[in-house]
Amino acid sequence: MKRFYHSTAAVLGLGMLFLTGSTTMADAATSSPMITKNSVIYNLSAGTELMTGDTTYQIGYPVTSPSGVTFNDGYFPISELAWPLDIWLARLEGHATLNNQWRLNGTLKKNLTTPGDNMADSDWLTAGNPGRLDVYSESEISSFDAFIMDVDVDWTFMRRNTISFYAGLGLLYQNFNYDGKLIHQYSPSGLPGMEYYGDGSVAIAYEMTYTMPYLKLGTDLQVTPKFALAGSFSYSPLVNAEDTDEHLLRNKISSGDMDGNAYMFDFSGKYMFTPALFLEAGFHYLNIQVDGTTGQSFYGVPYATVTEESESTQTSGNVSIGFKF
Repeated sequence: MKRFYHSTAAVLGLGMLFLTGSTTMADAATSSPMITKNSVIYNLSAGTELMTGDTTYQIGYPVTSPSGVTFNDGYFPISELAWPLDIWLARLEGHATLNNQWRLNGTLKKNLTTPGDNMADSDWLTAGNPGRLDVYSESEISSFDAFIMDVDVDWTFMRRNTISFYAGLGLLYQNFNYDGKLIHQYSPSGLPGMEYYGDGSVAIAYEMTYTMPYLKLGTDLQVTPKFALAGSFSYSPLVNAEDTDEHLLRNKISSGDMDGNAYMFDFSGKYMFTPALFLEAGFHYLNIQVDGTTGQSFYGVPYATVTEESESTQTSGNVSIGFKF
């Protein structure tokens, strides 16, 4: 965990040094009219966003016992849980542009709905046939909370007539919190004693938190005086993910710490109804892949440290109305 924060600080520090030291080059490449010194333009918008996707994690070998002995003679995965992300979000977005060259962006998102799809839990328990699905269950999402925060700073390094190019540094934070009620569990392979029906109580709770500093490249295109397009690609080599899984019926808790990478695409269009009022629509895609370990305990007693991998895919579209001032 310390390594992640030290690396993050180093990347952001070097990036800011690069952006600050490159201002002279931007001035040489910019062909736009002279901008009044220290002029600031603000944009503030609010709207809704429809997200689809999931956050899925898998566990398996190697496994390390509490005494420190590592066992490598197993397979991966042993278990997989897929948590849905088909939700509506409220979003609040703001931009501050300084001298038509530097831009500070911030977005906050909060869920408005609970996922309609079920959580799927799959287990492969037969060492002699690790590809055979032995246990499968689905749980209804009874409670859900999502919070997303994205902040970044952009620097326009080239401007030619109606098109401009920029680079940026940002930080994306996501937190997803689930409660699930078991619907039905059974054994597709026919193992005895594996069929259960839920009683309506919460049987599992799960929380996932992603923290990712990222680098961004993008472009803005002024199509007409009233209509503009924007697109960007971002990459994070320093994603940190922490999750907690509580199987309440078995008093089993798993706490994971993973690192990895992520990339995302953003595309949007903005139409100005008046010099101050605008409508904006956008598309966003995010893919996160991380791996590490998760510590498991039963009734508070450490049991094992297990290999864990997780992937999240998130696709969304949004519409907002805003003001420029």
